[in-house]
Amino acid sequence: MFRIEDYASDTQTQFIGDSSILVSRISTDSRDINKGDLYVALKGLNFDGHDFIFEAFERGATACMVSVDYSKCILGGDRTYLITHDTHQGLADLSCWWRNKFSAQIKIVGITGSNGKTTVKEMIASILRYEAGVDKVLATKDNFNNHIGVPKTLLELTSNHDYAVVEMGMSNSGELEQLTRVVRPDIAVITNIGTAHIGELGSQAAIAEAKSEIICGLPKDGVLIVEAGGEYTDYLINKCSGREVLSFGKSPDADVLAEYSQSARLTTLKIIYQSSVIEVDMKVRGGHNILNALAAAAVCFSLKISASSIRQGLESFDSVKGRLETIKLKSGDVLINDTYNANFDSVCWALECLAAEPGKKIFVFGDMGELGKFGPSLHEKVGEFAKNKDIDLFLGFGDLTKKAVASFGNNGIHFKSRSELLAKLQANLDGQTYILVKGSRFMKMEYFCNSLIA
Repeated sequence: MFRIEDYASDTQTQFIGDSSILVSRISTDSRDINKGDLYVALKGLNFDGHDFIFEAFERGATACMVSVDYSKCILGGDRTYLITHDTHQGLADLSCWWRNKFSAQIKIVGITGSNGKTTVKEMIASILRYEAGVDKVLATKDNFNNHIGVPKTLLELTSNHDYAVVEMGMSNSGELEQLTRVVRPDIAVITNIGTAHIGELGSQAAIAEAKSEIICGLPKDGVLIVEAGGEYTDYLINKCSGREVLSFGKSPDADVLAEYSQSARLTTLKIIYQSSVIEVDMKVRGGHNILNALAAAAVCFSLKISASSIRQGLESFDSVKGRLETIKLKSGDVLINDTYNANFDSVCWALECLAAEPGKKIFVFGDMGELGKFGPSLHEKVGEFAKNKDIDLFLGFGDLTKKAVASFGNNGIHFKSRSELLAKLQANLDGQTYILVKGSRFMKMEYFCNSLIA
């Protein structure tokens, strides 16, 4: 991959030991070390990676990146260390240096937004793999989209790649600016501005401002992809300072738009951009996935990807695990597993999908997190929304879902116990019931899905 001396020389980074050592991979987990790895000792809230340096070397690490404070404890020996003031920043600097080596050959797409980041990322990657080949496309694994996951994704770049699709998350202002200056995307996507992280940021306007930070890393000839007709679309476009903007959405003013119809298991799209019309039969449903597909198509139009690859990539795309994942149970009932995470907007989208199903409909709802003072009112709104969608049974788990259950009214029940909720749920299945399970990650709502599948 690279030699210690090359990185140290290019970046003026201090080192101790053998600078000719070749690093084959980067690891931030001392339990996941291969021979030849550089172990980066990160300090977290509950652990300090410096405590596991000896273990990393024993497992085969060729060198370790450590903080200046730790380096004062190093008394010679035959180990090799890169020394930085802060190892989190050191990891970012290393990934930035590595990313720069591929600037001329690779097109990088950066994706942020309140909802849909992972789905749009996977849709884009699917299209690009049809266009260029599987080995030519690097994409963020799962949703490793934070200050650790993004640098580690970039450090997987090789000379074989033509494209990289990088998911970029945030929970507070300033975080995305740091990430985008490392990624420096050629194309930046803001999927939407919703209510995720409103507890930390205080308003949707503040969320829009924080999401707009992705533009800081966009070059002057870069392209911003945004949803047309959104409350903050004009604000985001104005932040672009003359860069090219391509919009997508259901608004007739969108650059990339669609005619569509939905059946029980299929979404049929006519994606329209300038003189191009691409007909697509997608396996995923929901109005939000139409927008996700349009965002992915907009990116690929900007990259001048062929119509056939756009069609094939979207048609082959299937649900991401834990995101509106439809599972036929042995009982004949149908489970919609949307447990990966939750915020108000994504809950409403999921309820729209449930409401479109035939037969009895049950919603199992866990608390939504990171809403701060907005938590009670947004949970109440979920209950009202579900009631208006004619959901038959509303089962709540978590303190805040009491508000949702109360606003739902009749056939809304709150549970303190997982086992009691599960028993009530199972007692109401008739072989033709659709069950939507959703809640924030910390609620671990997959418990109910796993119990139904077992």
